[in-house]
Amino acid sequence: MSQLPVYNPPSPFLAYLPAGLGLYRKIIIRGKMTQDQFNINFQTGPNVNPRDDCPLHISIRPKDQHICRNTYQFKAWGIEERHGGCPIQKKSYFDLQITVKPDGYSIAVNGCHYCEFAHRQPYAAVRFIHLGPGADVDAILSE
Repeated sequence: MSQLPVYNPPSPFLAYLPAGLGLYRKIIIRGKMTQDQFNINFQTGPNVNPRDDCPLHISIRPKDQHICRNTYQFKAWGIEERHGGCPIQKKSYFDLQITVKPDGYSIAVNGCHYCEFAHRQPYAAVRFIHLGPGADVDAILSE
């Protein structure tokens, strides 16, 4: 199992975050959309089927013109947030930056602030990042 940084990971991909997520830690994902959907999951454990709790789920859906944000806890999805459109298009490159803040995650797309997503579960419980198919990822970085 890999740790960050990772370059040109396979798809799907799972990485271990030994220190978890701390305040103001940034996770940066750079790549190119290849399909109509690409999912990013910040998880408490490594399992994807059935999935472990997921304090942050991001689903980039250019065809539907939104980026869905949600949580998955106790084998159930929470209420989706979809506002903001989708600044990422199929067959285009993207730079997604997720920053842990005291009240939630701050998400930026291509250097521009996109949205905030309030913590519904403790960010400190996140130990894994899972990327699904749908994009050719060039790098997963941590700052």
